[in-house]
Amino acid sequence: MHEERKSQLTSVAIIGRSHASEFRTLVGQIQNSRDLVVVGQFDTIEEAVAAGLAERILADVVVVLQAFSDEYSAVDAGQLIGRMLFGRVLCCYGPWCISDGRTHDIWPVVARISVGSAWSVLEQEVRSIRAGLPALLPMAAAEEVFVHRVAVASVRYPDANDAILIVSDDRTLRETIAEMLRHSATQVIDCGTSLDQLQRVFKKLIAANAAHSKVAVLLDIDGQESRESELLTMIRAQFSGSRMLRLSSFPQSVADNGTYDQIIDKLEVNAQLALGRM
Repeated sequence: MHEERKSQLTSVAIIGRSHASEFRTLVGQIQNSRDLVVVGQFDTIEEAVAAGLAERILADVVVVLQAFSDEYSAVDAGQLIGRMLFGRVLCCYGPWCISDGRTHDIWPVVARISVGSAWSVLEQEVRSIRAGLPALLPMAAAEEVFVHRVAVASVRYPDANDAILIVSDDRTLRETIAEMLRHSATQVIDCGTSLDQLQRVFKKLIAANAAHSKVAVLLDIDGQESRESELLTMIRAQFSGSRMLRLSSFPQSVADNGTYDQIIDKLEVNAQLALGRM
């Protein structure tokens, strides 16, 4: 019975500073999970390779803990990803590595995940493994990673809203998020950022008596930040009590000055909305 139970577990290897304060919660969740078994813990990628990771030591998922930007070389990262080509590697980065997606080209986008969202993403990967779904390949584009990470059963978030409005000129982004949130509000509406589209949506929401209801607005204005003030003023004029969430590919570049209730990484929408109790 013990061997049967063990065979049903997802095997995980951990690389990095597992005792660092920013990673303790995640490491504890992995070690204490009834669905995971830790098959190896290593301080460095070099040590893991020397020990036979992906050869003698088989792991379904390798969790790499990255505390600072140059902790791992491109050569070591490439060697690990090559060994786990059809497996899963999650580089869980701490607060000092937030901008690495723009300033460092070491880990592919499919591998990078903030430590705050790592547990949710790991749980999703476990479900994918059990369902027999293949891992995304290292060359997957950001759009593919986004769709993969939100391609889960619709989630009913706590503190449900009467209406959710998703404003973005990226049609795939907004329609995917709308589908993901379809059970979280009486109305889930998406539209572009043009003033005409917004006015039509406002009329629709007002007709549904949503003007004074609990409305959450997810706003994506990447590349057109000059319109931020105009759009915020327009939205708040209609829904003064709205909860405002900013979507961005580079959330670290959005000033956290109280303008938004939450700033969300587009690649981690599912995990960060859940954490933020939208």
